[in-house]
Amino acid sequence: MTARRITPRGDLTRVEILALLGTAGALDRRQIAARLRLGDATVHEHTRRLLDYGYLRTLAPQAGAVGRPRIPLQVVPEAAATLGVRVATDHLVTVVAGLDGRVITSDVSAFDCHSDPIPQLLAVINRRLADPALGPRLKAVGVATPSSVDPATGYIRVCPRFGWTDLPLGEQLRAELPIPVQVDNDLRASITAELLYRTGREHDDFLVLGIGDGVGLGAVLQRRVHRGPTGLSGEFGHTPVAATGPSCACGARGCLETFTSDDGILRAARRRGLADAATTIEELRARWAAREPELADLLAGIGAILGRAVVGVVNLLGTPTIAVIGENHVLWSGLEPGFSAVMRTSQVTAAYGVHVIVRPWSDAQHALGAASLALAAPETLA
Repeated sequence: MTARRITPRGDLTRVEILALLGTAGALDRRQIAARLRLGDATVHEHTRRLLDYGYLRTLAPQAGAVGRPRIPLQVVPEAAATLGVRVATDHLVTVVAGLDGRVITSDVSAFDCHSDPIPQLLAVINRRLADPALGPRLKAVGVATPSSVDPATGYIRVCPRFGWTDLPLGEQLRAELPIPVQVDNDLRASITAELLYRTGREHDDFLVLGIGDGVGLGAVLQRRVHRGPTGLSGEFGHTPVAATGPSCACGARGCLETFTSDDGILRAARRRGLADAATTIEELRARWAAREPELADLLAGIGAILGRAVVGVVNLLGTPTIAVIGENHVLWSGLEPGFSAVMRTSQVTAAYGVHVIVRPWSDAQHALGAASLALAAPETLA
């Protein structure tokens, strides 16, 4: 684990206890305190409340070598659930997750980002709430969108990909739904899941790099997902890397994602004669999976562009680990040589020793992140 956390975590502590027990299995209070590096009194208080709510159960005492018998605690996954919705251009991915972070159900619905999103989202959410097997267990809903979101209110300032501006999505959903609603950027939602269930089990400080139809970079610092005071953190894809580069959906030119996103990769492939106007990113991924040698130099060059943007963040924050997520994780073996060459330029920098973890990915992972976001909301486990 990295350096000891020093910031108070408030209600997130309860969620971390549930996540730990959901991934590690039954543990006693001292083991929980040791794993999460919390004080015994803090663990006792939070586990007492979780037991009162029925979210934890006690198992038979286990005799130890000395002292009182240890009483393991086990999460009760079916005691409550959260709903996560990932909003994409033409579809919604919906998952219901139990208290252990495991997916109970998952499905995909049609969505038109150019039509009013509120009735479309309400139809999907209310269908789940009306399910007699799930509805009574649902405590909150999280919605993840590829947009600049104020995480406190769910207000979307701008979503260039969808053409949304000044949309009070959180307010409108909360006015119509009987359970708490959290709306956030899809990358930050997925970072929450990384903190609770994956990279955060071993690291307190790390970056999450999302590569796919867009490019995003988020940070977990002392076990807090960094959001910034206005919710604009994570818009890494709009880092300017070329003064006269391609036009970006945000209105600028030469943004990072114009080179490293799906569209940027396809544009570079067409320029080299490796693709035509009909080639899709799925076809390019399949060709790389078959190790088409002509793509190696192309991907390494794009990896170097990505690395030059990431290296400054790593060196500034000193974060020792990067988790790579997103649909283009399948291209990472091609991107990695160029990316790593940039990272290893100087031995005196944090980037030189950075550890990269590549996550298997599917569209449902953003939705699971949204469900994790809902679980972490203060009112969900109150």
